[in-house]
Amino acid sequence: MPAMVERIRTSGLFPLPPDPLAMSTVGVGAPTSRAALNLASKLKLLGVVIGDRGGVSAIVEELSSKRQLFFQLHDQIPDVGEITEIRRDGMLVRQGDQQEFLELAASQVEKPPAPPVAAGPASAPGPGMPVRTVLDRRDVDLAMSDLPKLLSQARAVPYLVNGVMNGFRLDAVAPSSFYDKIGLKQGDVLQQVNGVDIRDPGTMLTLFQQLRNEKTVKLDVLRNNQRTAMTFDIR
Repeated sequence: MPAMVERIRTSGLFPLPPDPLAMSTVGVGAPTSRAALNLASKLKLLGVVIGDRGGVSAIVEELSSKRQLFFQLHDQIPDVGEITEIRRDGMLVRQGDQQEFLELAASQVEKPPAPPVAAGPASAPGPGMPVRTVLDRRDVDLAMSDLPKLLSQARAVPYLVNGVMNGFRLDAVAPSSFYDKIGLKQGDVLQQVNGVDIRDPGTMLTLFQQLRNEKTVKLDVLRNNQRTAMTFDIR
């Protein structure tokens, strides 16, 4: 019987694709190799927003279109895969039985701030002292026009008091970023914007978007365990 089957198979009467059972010289049942996800050729991870139990969201740039997108944990990235984990240094993406880790873009990993210089006439007010600054509306519009980039310029983690979120602490602030220019520092806790509590990344995004239409913005900050009111007049 096996000889008859082989003669029918080789006669050409019933054309079959080559090696239909994926049998090869390496043996029956050898695993079929699959191409890696190769995330770095498709995406750049610009930044992450960290939650109290790990990462909760990520800012990603599509290299082909240069679009910047905001994803949450377990979201599907079109034609790429599911975000299964977000950490301070990157995110893990799974597609089928494959997974790959995409590191945070090197340009977005902030270096520790330089030691403070000696205080002079232009030094910033100390903790607890109110701050009032005039901002050029063009600078504000430029920063708010690209929210993913704005969010990538600092890393924020939830600030908890007795297990309850009470704002976001800036873990790192990129030098010469918008945050740096308006006087925010590493370690500052952002608690309110114009009297609205900052409770989650979504609230923070909404508040940022609303700032484009404001003439005056008041930011309540906890700095070195002292509350500081920062008021910005936008002209």
